[in-house]
Amino acid sequence: MGQVTSPLPQDYPALRDELLVRYESLPSQLKIIAQHLIDHPNDAAFMTIAALSEATGVQPSAFIRFSKAIGFKGFSDIQSILRRNLSQRRETYAERVARSAEDADALPPLMRFTQLASMSINAVANNISEEKVAKAVDLFRNARLLHVVGHRRSWPVAAYFAYITAGFGAETHLFSPAGAMVETNVSLIKKQDVMLAISFPEYSPATLTFVEQAKQQRVPIVAITNSRVAPIAREAAVVFEVDQETTGGFRSAAGAMALAQILAVSYGEAVGGA
Repeated sequence: MGQVTSPLPQDYPALRDELLVRYESLPSQLKIIAQHLIDHPNDAAFMTIAALSEATGVQPSAFIRFSKAIGFKGFSDIQSILRRNLSQRRETYAERVARSAEDADALPPLMRFTQLASMSINAVANNISEEKVAKAVDLFRNARLLHVVGHRRSWPVAAYFAYITAGFGAETHLFSPAGAMVETNVSLIKKQDVMLAISFPEYSPATLTFVEQAKQQRVPIVAITNSRVAPIAREAAVVFEVDQETTGGFRSAAGAMALAQILAVSYGEAVGGA
């Protein structure tokens, strides 16, 4: 009998699913390419391999190896899928504005960062489904204790979410970025709980420590991060990908803050209507 092979992905959702399934088994350089295609499919659609090599820090020859590892003859086959996906997608107003600037980093800070924030919030509106929000809210509602963790640049988002949900009566435990010992915090995590974890590059090791402990207790994780293959996202029950754009080395927190408010208020409306 001949070897049975799965059909090649024909559209971007199928390609993305295939990359997520294969991600952990790929060599390190091919993982970088996979993550770039997962996080930035529109940018990768028309870039040359030389430009992609520069953007990712991966040798051009790796893109050929990557294509064959996924089952394609060449990288142009993958880009054809990315281009079809882009042609079917409506460009947001904020993206058109951003694309019209010859050099975004040359804009004054007022324009530069309001533009970045607008792009981040528009991405939340366009890319996150009501079904995914509802799934996260159901987990929050059924939790004995709702743990919230986010350190470094994620701390304001975590604190904001915890503040709003506590106001709606949720039993909430916010992991402080300083002070209490890790062992004391970890001992509070029980099987009936849920954890909201928030982390962006450079990912906080402390946040990942709490997430790993939650996994050991079989506690569902709801992750807010920049990538489906970010460390806190790989085994999460629900993953929200936000704030992938940067300018001048700064990452906007606008999308994450908006999403935190959406999740918290959705929780409040759900328990209020129970």
